[in-house]
Amino acid sequence: MSTRRDDAAPQVLSEGLHVLRASTPASRWLEAYPVGNGVRGAMCAGLTGGERLWLNDITAWSGHAHADPLDGVADRGPEALEAVRAAIDADDLDRAEALLQRMQAPWVQAYLPLGWVELTVETDAAHSGSQPGSGRFDAVAGAPSLNDRGSEPQEYVRRLDLATGVATHHYALGDVDVRHRTWADLVTGAIMHEVTANAPVRVHLEIGSLLRPRSAPRSAGGDLATEWWLPVDVAPGHESPAEPIRYDEEHGRHGAIVIQARGASEVVDGVLVGASATTHLFAIATATAPSLPGDPTDARDAEGHAAALLRGIRGSFDVHATAADLLTAHEAAHGELYARCALELPAPGDVEALDTVDRVRRAQERDDPALAALMFHYGRYLLIASSQPGGLPVTLQGMWNAELPGPWSSAYTLNINTQMAYWPAETTDLAECHEPLLRFTRRLSETTGPAVARELYGADGWVAHHNSDAWAFAAPVGAGHGDPAWANWSLGGVWLALHLWEHYSFGGDRAYLQSEAWPALASAAAFALSWIQTDGERAWTSPSTSPENHYLDAEGRERGVAVSAAMDVALLRELAAVCRAAAAVLDVDDPWIAELTTLTDALPDPQVSARGDLLEWDRERVEAEPEHRHLSHLMGLFPLAQITPDATPGLARAASESIRLRGPESTGWALAWRAAMQARLRDGGAVHAQLRMALRPAEEGSDAHRGGVYPNLFSAHPPYQIDGNLGLTAAIAEALVQSFLEPSRPVTSGFGAQNLRWGAESAPQRRNDAPNPADDREATRVTLRLLPALPPEWPDGRVRGIRSRGDVSVDVEWAGGRLVRARLRARARAVTMSVHGPDGSIGTYELAPGTTRVIERGEQGISW
Repeated sequence: MSTRRDDAAPQVLSEGLHVLRASTPASRWLEAYPVGNGVRGAMCAGLTGGERLWLNDITAWSGHAHADPLDGVADRGPEALEAVRAAIDADDLDRAEALLQRMQAPWVQAYLPLGWVELTVETDAAHSGSQPGSGRFDAVAGAPSLNDRGSEPQEYVRRLDLATGVATHHYALGDVDVRHRTWADLVTGAIMHEVTANAPVRVHLEIGSLLRPRSAPRSAGGDLATEWWLPVDVAPGHESPAEPIRYDEEHGRHGAIVIQARGASEVVDGVLVGASATTHLFAIATATAPSLPGDPTDARDAEGHAAALLRGIRGSFDVHATAADLLTAHEAAHGELYARCALELPAPGDVEALDTVDRVRRAQERDDPALAALMFHYGRYLLIASSQPGGLPVTLQGMWNAELPGPWSSAYTLNINTQMAYWPAETTDLAECHEPLLRFTRRLSETTGPAVARELYGADGWVAHHNSDAWAFAAPVGAGHGDPAWANWSLGGVWLALHLWEHYSFGGDRAYLQSEAWPALASAAAFALSWIQTDGERAWTSPSTSPENHYLDAEGRERGVAVSAAMDVALLRELAAVCRAAAAVLDVDDPWIAELTTLTDALPDPQVSARGDLLEWDRERVEAEPEHRHLSHLMGLFPLAQITPDATPGLARAASESIRLRGPESTGWALAWRAAMQARLRDGGAVHAQLRMALRPAEEGSDAHRGGVYPNLFSAHPPYQIDGNLGLTAAIAEALVQSFLEPSRPVTSGFGAQNLRWGAESAPQRRNDAPNPADDREATRVTLRLLPALPPEWPDGRVRGIRSRGDVSVDVEWAGGRLVRARLRARARAVTMSVHGPDGSIGTYELAPGTTRVIERGEQGISW
């Protein structure tokens, strides 16, 4: 699935940095350990006397193809939009909000829990007593309660090895030592589960699901197979329709699980029974059908598709291949991705023997820098496991969901969460894992996005709003009563399009930019040109929201609709700048590029309030929720780079004050975003404070917006959201290494031209200037910052394999809080790097393709 890098040689890994461990089985889903291969995933409970695997398949979604992407919308078309704008102009916000609600479709569809496997181990000497549960259901998962399983474990240990992608547990059943290994195979695509014992044992497997059965568990050529109907509609948890989960067996899709025993076995009364042996290996395949839009497999029969995958294992490996053979191939594929980037931080001497949950508690009393390194690696592991080329993007829960419906339908939230989940993809050298989001964005931009822009607004280009799903839903959600503050935000497509440029800025593939990124960017720009309003002198956006946040009007009522929210301006100016930069690379000189620049230049500049923070709205307004979790008005600080301490020091100070005024408490993903912002502000102490809050134990049973981590280190919103984990990894990377493309030629616009060094101290930054990298015929110019926000609590450490823009691999070592050594490795492109350390400029280095430059402290002319 990827090409091995010369700089990704195997490393000796510290268990404290790369392993989660527990001394008891999971008693609930949030204690189980995740494995995944981008299509199929499992949560492993690690039970004594067997195992519980909650199974997911990234293609298991409710819904069916709609001919009309605006099905359920009451009002549509340019007249409807103009009515909203007229109401806003008249300051009739009641009418504006009511009209916007009439432009809402119902809701996106849900990512589904496909099923679970109950595995029971029995010794030959006597039955263990560990049988499948009595049918009482777990409040989270809906599977038979884990509390109904067996007795307390003896000599028990449970581990998740991030470096290999393997979950293990072992225990004793009387005199028999039993060991389990589970992995989501990156080579075969199946979920593999191995049971070994020092004496013969029998293994029983049963399958269950929350979904409606299509067929009972049965033998299919000796394998255990069963199918379920997938609902055609699942309402989100906050809605209350008459039929929240609706099936239609004529038009709906279906899913299947097929389990193959690689050894003597039989299916008896719907149970797969492995004959008495010391080694058992089971391959678990899942599939759904018909295929989702954009899926090249075009499967029509889910069971047949799953069975074909299992037959492929037989064809790809020798008939005598052992679990070790399969595992070796998987570990090589997983390790090639995982080993590219690593962070080493010291740990207190006694923490490696602790259960992970106890280590998290201990770190609140005694600082454990290595816990942050473990979380850094865990985020990369979760992205590898849940996002692979050819698949769908990660959902709010990654690819692991056991609820029906899952939190917020376990779908895609495009006003921060989906994008945040991919922030570490490029910087931690997992560009392949970015591909599902990039491919999904292109599909949105070519299918439902243009249809919704045209039919809902009378606009050119393509649009996406607050939510989407596997069907590429592009309309506003809300079912006619959703709060426009979140439902009618209209710039989700613009933000997604910027990810295509981000991928180019790291890899520099001109062919990709031309064939894949440019069409989606140009179409997003066409929408922007249709959306922005102007009177010839000034420009504004209307309707405008700052996602999910509100202000108070003159009567003290909460409002979410206004004009020209700061987030709108930041996104649209970034789009204009990126289009200029991409056009320069591609030698494109279309008139609309200058038109978009002129129009976005005329949007209102960022403003600082009387109290010193950055304004979120078009003018000073009373905040309805002063400590709101979203910081949408600060996206110019991060993930964009429109605000920097050097180029815009006043705005940087205002951004810092905005973070302070939001208060110390927030959700897990918001804490991660704040940590990344503090890294851009070069405040290592503030980064550490945010990380410390993000890494505390999550409060059980609380609905408060208080971040932390659950026992399996999943990030708490609450509930669990994967963007909290992945955003944290990105924030840690940003604290250690930052990179910015520099322009190679003057950038012209309706406001004149400047030759800007993006992110450097030596030149002022015009508000709309952006990276304008050279094309493939000249060296890419990059500003690189080493240890820009090193937490003081991390005085010693090193990081390997951070990827900079311009496709340079960066290693950094430090001691006593001081930079010791940096290693820069250019890959396929020539790069000119302007390198800065914590104390200022270090030097400028020319790197030819494939060359390495090591910078040592004490090198002539350098003082650190």
